[in-house]
Amino acid sequence: MPSDFSSKPAGKSAAKPGHKHLSALVEACIEAVRERNAEHPAQDFSLEPVNPVRIVFAFSGGRDSTALLDVLAKIYRNVKQTSIADLTVVHVHHGLSPNADAWVDHARSFCAKRNLKLEVEKVYVNAHAAEGVEAAARQARYRALLKVAQRVDADVIMTAHHQDDRLETFLIQWVRGAGPEGLSAMSPVRTFEAAQSPIPVVLVRPWLTVSGAEIERYAKRARLEWVEDESNSDTRYLRNLIRQELLPHLDQARPGWRSAAARSVSLVAEAAELVSTIGGEDLAVCAGSKPGTLAIGKLLKLSPQRQALCLRSWLAQSRIRAPSQAKLTEMLRQIRQTHGTSGMCFRMENREVRRWGENLVAVDVPVPVRAANALQKSLVWNGEPEISLGLWGGILRFEPCTGDEDGIDAKRLREGRLEVRPRKGGEKIKLHRLRPSKNLKHLYQAAKIPAFERQRLPLVWLDDSLIFAAGLGCDVREYADRVLVPERVRLVWVPDAPLIAG
Repeated sequence: MPSDFSSKPAGKSAAKPGHKHLSALVEACIEAVRERNAEHPAQDFSLEPVNPVRIVFAFSGGRDSTALLDVLAKIYRNVKQTSIADLTVVHVHHGLSPNADAWVDHARSFCAKRNLKLEVEKVYVNAHAAEGVEAAARQARYRALLKVAQRVDADVIMTAHHQDDRLETFLIQWVRGAGPEGLSAMSPVRTFEAAQSPIPVVLVRPWLTVSGAEIERYAKRARLEWVEDESNSDTRYLRNLIRQELLPHLDQARPGWRSAAARSVSLVAEAAELVSTIGGEDLAVCAGSKPGTLAIGKLLKLSPQRQALCLRSWLAQSRIRAPSQAKLTEMLRQIRQTHGTSGMCFRMENREVRRWGENLVAVDVPVPVRAANALQKSLVWNGEPEISLGLWGGILRFEPCTGDEDGIDAKRLREGRLEVRPRKGGEKIKLHRLRPSKNLKHLYQAAKIPAFERQRLPLVWLDDSLIFAAGLGCDVREYADRVLVPERVRLVWVPDAPLIAG
């Protein structure tokens, strides 16, 4: 179907069956967010209405988001309302359709007529992404919405997902063999996990109990115009295939099945919430000795079912997408059968799960050995306090020494051949004046730095002499005379994100 603009006039605009119901659902979700925010009051006392929310609305220009924005705008523009402090409309330009620019024009026109603030966010979507173009576009869209939400200090990101979307998502997850969390599909109000703020941004979907047919009836009665995305007719996408070829057969075979199925999804969502709560409680009990780690001994004291649940919760906390049941079972088997500093390692996307003594730790995937040459780089230091080491993921600080502090001659560092290199094996360094130099491997072991972290610790060389090993310190033989060399500095490695905190 080609992209076009649809105008659906019908009768008098004053007669709008369903408006009261649709508006009440929006107001209920806003009230739920206000109640959540009441747990984190910005001030102790105020004569003004408390906790009005700031909303970012995801506006594609399609039928559903057009209808919801129309309802939301009426609530927002009501002079008596006190629940919405600010409304920012966001249209995400994915660049995937030849009609994308026309959709931007439509969004601007729609918002201008209602005196609404509109921000257009252009994103890049990899059409060949491994997870599929739909998933890649969805991730890019939410990143853009979150960016705007944080910029305008919003409490809420609101989307126009409805009952049909929820049922389609349930069926997609069911086909993929998802567990309760995946089958719960969507929740009306949930915290946006990626948000980093004192009061997290909340993702709100007020119309999950509303059918697409009811939304269309409202849009027609309200004489709204909307755009049609031509990709919605492409049955190569699983969601479109379900919507266009599977659901109509179910409608014919069992009229009214959608309401019954929606109740089942809600029950699954309740069960998933309970399971998530139990997993979170077990995760708190099984916390490792370092922040972000999982204590294996505590984990294995749980029943097998709760071991799996706790591990899933920890993986989610560690920014790792839930693995398949088979992979989770294999992980638990290896956790039970391996010991100490074994080589247990599971790679999932861009992260790895490894055993570190009696704990499990999640780390970013290190730079491959074949790319080690890219890590070797020359440095030019002209006295600045720090130098970024690029692919190493951190900065090298040059801190001035005072008084009797040991340090390296600053002049040597400015004039010599300064390089940063990865380990190759066999390197030695002398950390103490009264002790011999030792192999880096043994020193890292003594410092209890796990083997999988060592390969990401840079070594600094000056005129082909190893002067500094990140995680260990400087070679004491490189220290300058405190009396003869007043300008001395010490090197400090500061990673962007420490592997294991504390």
